[in-house]
Amino acid sequence: MQLANWSEQLLRVQQSQGSERFYPALCQLLGQLQHADECVVLLFRPAQPPQLLYQRAPLPGDNFGLYLKSAYVLDPFYRLGLRGSHKGVWRLSDIAPENYAEFEQYYNSYFRHLKIQDEVGFIIPLGLHQGFVHIELAQIAGSELFRLEVIAQWQALFCMVEQLVLQHQQLCHADEPRSYATGYLVDDFQRCFGSEVCTTRERDVLNLMLEGHCVKAIARQLKLGLETVKMHRKNLYAKLGISSHPELLALFIELLANSEAPVLRDPLLPVAAAVELKRTG
Repeated sequence: MQLANWSEQLLRVQQSQGSERFYPALCQLLGQLQHADECVVLLFRPAQPPQLLYQRAPLPGDNFGLYLKSAYVLDPFYRLGLRGSHKGVWRLSDIAPENYAEFEQYYNSYFRHLKIQDEVGFIIPLGLHQGFVHIELAQIAGSELFRLEVIAQWQALFCMVEQLVLQHQQLCHADEPRSYATGYLVDDFQRCFGSEVCTTRERDVLNLMLEGHCVKAIARQLKLGLETVKMHRKNLYAKLGISSHPELLALFIELLANSEAPVLRDPLLPVAAAVELKRTG
């Protein structure tokens, strides 16, 4: 990276604040340290679906619409940003649950059909109860992994990037909150999911599986034996007529994508009823 080129691009970023040119210019600035196959910027508001602020160029086979509608709730970066105290630059492999690589394969193959092999995210909180901006930089299979020295440089630049983003968001009006009915659908869905079909322990196991945790990690978190966790998983699968983790993931995303507000009952009730009807003939 040449200092002159960096300075010129930084000036373009500053001059584009408050306009649609801002995030393309910012992603180009970050990409001067190392090329990224994908650059996506998302705005997450509390209890609302994400707003796509920028996507440089949709990659072949991408189904990003399904991510924006439902699958984002399983994204480790989204879950991290919700905590509100984890701003900074993070590599996916550093924040993902134990054994996440296997879960990620299910996740990406279902909703994006991409083989993302490396991902770095900027988490930029917008203020108390205002949500956060997530800047995603990703490499697909066959590309060079992000170098450690580049990630360190991005981390060193975080405060500058944070201030640029905060100033931009204050200037623009693209981040108006959406309606209550749309916004709270996801919260209601997650609160009701498994609440009537599952026992308390089955639901604990279910929620941790949706976060990408393996059986060992679930047993450790719930302070249960491995065989006990496997038993709860087996019972859960039987109730839903499935036999694997990817099927559970696909079911969750499909039900959420087809839900309408308000969600007042367990979305799994029709699924379990159909399984029971088939079983009893």
